[in-house]
Amino acid sequence: MRVSPLTLMVCSSLMFTGAVQAQDAEDDAPPPAFPETEIFLFEYDVANEDDALSHGQNVTRRVGYDNQPYFTADSATFLYSRDDGAQTDIWEYDIESGTHTQITRTPESEFSPTPSPDNQMISMVFERSNSIWHLERSNPDEPQPTLAPAGIIEPVGYFARNHETGAIFFWSRFGFNVALTQADGPGYHFITGHAVPSTPHLIPGSDEFSFVHRQTNEQVWIKAFDPETRAIRPLTLLVGTNANYTWAPDGSILQIEGTGLYRWHADGEGWEMISDLADHGMASAYRIAASPDGTRIAVVGLPAE
Repeated sequence: MRVSPLTLMVCSSLMFTGAVQAQDAEDDAPPPAFPETEIFLFEYDVANEDDALSHGQNVTRRVGYDNQPYFTADSATFLYSRDDGAQTDIWEYDIESGTHTQITRTPESEFSPTPSPDNQMISMVFERSNSIWHLERSNPDEPQPTLAPAGIIEPVGYFARNHETGAIFFWSRFGFNVALTQADGPGYHFITGHAVPSTPHLIPGSDEFSFVHRQTNEQVWIKAFDPETRAIRPLTLLVGTNANYTWAPDGSILQIEGTGLYRWHADGEGWEMISDLADHGMASAYRIAASPDGTRIAVVGLPAE
């Protein structure tokens, strides 16, 4: 059958229009709800002067958001926040078996999963009210608002919890301040403003919390807060601009800047670079967590191409 030139022109026009529309639809597609991140697990040797990290592996290795690792007290697993393309749930990674287990299945997002010492209760920042909630591992489908007894409705971005004393130290999402409250009753103590968005930590071997504070002279310090005396003391300036850090069980602070892993100890001479993550196949890194037994480090970032 002969096809007329006019028919060919119409078909070509329709094909071109369809291609343009497809390209426009692709260009107009919304960006991913969460950034692409992976979690890398390393062995950590505190005494190695050449490179403190070894045997690194990408333990998530999938398309999507895998972030905010937090080791359980026995150092056998870590919890983390993982997305499904629309929202996040809490998952757990078992180091020995290399398996991932989903813990929550809510329609809202959960972040900053923080296990209790016995790993039977998990605290988290819950999108349902932008506050701290907790759930029992035996009943993960019924999370409960943690700050209800304290009457706090302030949106929470990050937090740290002392399960022995009940103290909760949190960073306010919109106020850019840090405050102290209790999990089992009323109480609110404003600590300071100008706090940098960063996860606070319970300092190992103490009841003190650490946080990142931008001073009026623009210096950014990691500082310690004592809930008993309400005193604040400076510890060290950040290495650079990344405000995500962690404590190792020996009392040292670990921080990433670029692809460099740095360590600070109060008895030392300041920050020292102890590993280059680029040598371990990472193109970038943002967040870090240390296992309570001091043998492993989890790093959030992206692999090299």
